[in-house]
Amino acid sequence: MRYVLAAILACTAIASAAASPAADRAAILAMAGTFTVDFSFRETAAIARGYELRKPYHESGTELVVVAEDSPAKITLQHILVVTGPDKENHVIKHWAQTWTWQDTNLVDYHGTEGKPIWKKIRLTPEQAAGTWSQLVTSVDDTPRYEGYGKWTHENGESHWQSNPTRRPLPRREATTRDDYDHLLVTNRHTITPTGWLHLQDNRKIIDRPGQPVKTLCYEFGLNTYNRADRPEADAAATWWKQHRGFWTNVRHFWTDQLDKTPASFTYLKKAGSNRLSRTLGTLQDENAPADAITTALTPFLIIE
Repeated sequence: MRYVLAAILACTAIASAAASPAADRAAILAMAGTFTVDFSFRETAAIARGYELRKPYHESGTELVVVAEDSPAKITLQHILVVTGPDKENHVIKHWAQTWTWQDTNLVDYHGTEGKPIWKKIRLTPEQAAGTWSQLVTSVDDTPRYEGYGKWTHENGESHWQSNPTRRPLPRREATTRDDYDHLLVTNRHTITPTGWLHLQDNRKIIDRPGQPVKTLCYEFGLNTYNRADRPEADAAATWWKQHRGFWTNVRHFWTDQLDKTPASFTYLKKAGSNRLSRTLGTLQDENAPADAITTALTPFLIIE
């Protein structure tokens, strides 16, 4: 009887440790909704000798953030951007997504250099992962960009999460306009506010090239502000997501399943043979391709090393 009781207590302890806190889940889910978004990035200090700070970057728009997946240990939020073009029409753009995983021990870390995107697997011990949430951020095609982990705290009326320093590729706003640094080293912070939430980024722009010492080019501060708003243009985003949710769920699961199976490192290609990833995904979406067809079409773009 003594051994049975001990086993019951042990199972109860494991179940308690495995249960994700309700306050954490509420904070993550609070980032869903319709928002006016202000994207602001400002280089704050030059570190490399002779470097001159660039002009600040600022954009704004309307974004619908939908709950794409919700289970006790995992929540995915899909961002859908609505922009008004020169034709005065609203255009829906599938934007980034964030997947939160409770006590995750299987993460990825960006190690790309010289234009080759490489991610390496990171294994956390159960002790390291205890009480933490990982956040995997993915691109418009659901390929990974970066992943960090940290704890949500709920003190003094404030709920926020802060990541460990994480490497990531050049941001889309600079990937095609400059080549004077190779990756970002970022500490992310998400804070819930009465009107929405904040995404703060403490960035270091890093020069990391073979045969040269690693250098910091400059510091940068990012502040993305999400304020809840009743925006009629978001209806187009909601309609688009309703139409394409099943397809993009299968695409997301293709990539995450492959990441889970990868033992050490991986990369993906923007072009495999004569096929471009963006064009392939567009065709698959138009056909509303099933999961097996998605796997067949996307596998050539993934390289496991």
